[in-house]
Amino acid sequence: MALGSARLFNISLTDNFNKPYAASSVMDFWRRWHISFSRCLLDYLFKPLQMRFRDLRTAGTALALFLTFFISGLWHGASWCFVVWGLLHGTYLAAAVFWRPLQKKLAKKFALLRSAPARGWKVFFTFQLICFAWIFFRARTLADAGYVVAHLFAPSRGVSALLGLYENTGLFLALTSTLCVFIIESLGSRPSWQERFFGLPLWLRWSAYYLLILSLLLFNQDSQTAFIYMKF
Repeated sequence: MALGSARLFNISLTDNFNKPYAASSVMDFWRRWHISFSRCLLDYLFKPLQMRFRDLRTAGTALALFLTFFISGLWHGASWCFVVWGLLHGTYLAAAVFWRPLQKKLAKKFALLRSAPARGWKVFFTFQLICFAWIFFRARTLADAGYVVAHLFAPSRGVSALLGLYENTGLFLALTSTLCVFIIESLGSRPSWQERFFGLPLWLRWSAYYLLILSLLLFNQDSQTAFIYMKF
């Protein structure tokens, strides 16, 4: 919204998100997610801590990352849920520091690890780790988060609805809309597709604009949801 609103006034802002859920690792995720915040963590927390623990070498880097995200969790709010969220990301990144040398050796030895299916698996696995951490970020209490975690793999209406997708119109529309947005966003980021779109006849482009506005009105929620970062 910020980027689009700024462009209306011919102001170009720096992209703050770069397809974070297409990240192939948690480190890659933090290069793509909330980039301005990530840079702040890097410059004012991680680098000073890394210098402080430089004598520990690899362990020092891992410790600096762990402490950086522990502090990041505290920054988000005085809640144990945010602390756990920060500790999870700190643990992910600290483990990645120790795993990276072995990963490079395996990648050199096995070409399959550099293939498209391997990257797809890494993106999928990273997405699961990120979503697991989001449980604690969005939960009101640790008890609520624990309830969600305990029922992740239990039979539920959500799983049944997903398996019987054709019976759940709302879920089907949500997933279809998400897929459409993902495709449009992916194509829109390519200069060639942007040129093609703006080269279309005026009536066709404005038809697309009105269709988008109509979709927003149709799928608009009746209830208001406060922007999550308003409370930070």
